[in-house]
Amino acid sequence: MKIADDRQRGVALVTTLLAVTLLTIAVVEFAYSSQVDYHLAHNALKTLQATYLARSGVNLAMLVLKRDGQTSSGIDTLSEEWARPLPPLPAGQGVVVVRVSDEQGKLNLNVLRNTSGTVNSAWREVAERVFALRGVDPGLLDPLVDWLDTDDFPEPRGAERGHYLTLTPPYTSSNSPLLTLGELGRIEGFTVTIRSRLNEVVTVLPSNSTQINVNTAPIEILAALFPAVERKTFDLFLASRGESPIHGVNDLRDRLGLDPRAATEVSRFVSVRSEFFAVTALATVEPVSQILTVIVQRRGTLLAPISWHPATPVAVKE
Repeated sequence: MKIADDRQRGVALVTTLLAVTLLTIAVVEFAYSSQVDYHLAHNALKTLQATYLARSGVNLAMLVLKRDGQTSSGIDTLSEEWARPLPPLPAGQGVVVVRVSDEQGKLNLNVLRNTSGTVNSAWREVAERVFALRGVDPGLLDPLVDWLDTDDFPEPRGAERGHYLTLTPPYTSSNSPLLTLGELGRIEGFTVTIRSRLNEVVTVLPSNSTQINVNTAPIEILAALFPAVERKTFDLFLASRGESPIHGVNDLRDRLGLDPRAATEVSRFVSVRSEFFAVTALATVEPVSQILTVIVQRRGTLLAPISWHPATPVAVKE
């Protein structure tokens, strides 16, 4: 009897230990699950707050651009209020950093296509020099213009519908103007590395008649427009244009020492006023950061967003 009782007590002890172990595991699992749910909910809330803070930063920059349109002297320069870097702006539990850049200081790739759908050879020559100055093979313009033009006949180094249908997954070329700069990634040869080299000097705007603002353009764009001008002349111009911007073609001709005929030829390429701007807002509500980029179009005092790159997480710190 004693042996049987000992066995029963042993079984009861093992059962009790097993029950305690299972209960401990359940409690630990519940606590872990609750902690995960809390962090997910916490980060979701912070992400939403950062998203709306980024949108507020964009709206603030648009107000600055609108005010500039109301008081502008008729030219846009890098010394104006919209172009000046702002310090981080605190807002509630977060902070937002806003920057505005002139998209017409860059080469709009859609100018490579005429209204008829053919290639604009004059702008292509400028684009070839821009590519070369950024260390990119100008031959990549062949698949680019094939993507833009209306025909289905590839350039010597180009790619048309037949090529893209052989890819996995297959797709077709647009044969129309680019909608976003990201669309370059679908064009043959435009790798991530190539696109990163071009990001600062090219853009995509909903017009094939935009001109380049010589008061905001970087040196590569200016050198591509005026290949006969020496580098030291550009250096002097870049150093002085903030305080003494260009007011017209004649002023540009004198400052760069251009031949009068050359100045007349390039006058259709350049401007001193801009219509398209990029607004980038980086908002942080710890532990989340969100970035939002919006292309806006300004006509007089009217301002409208034309391209939104939705807010995306930059970092989540644990």
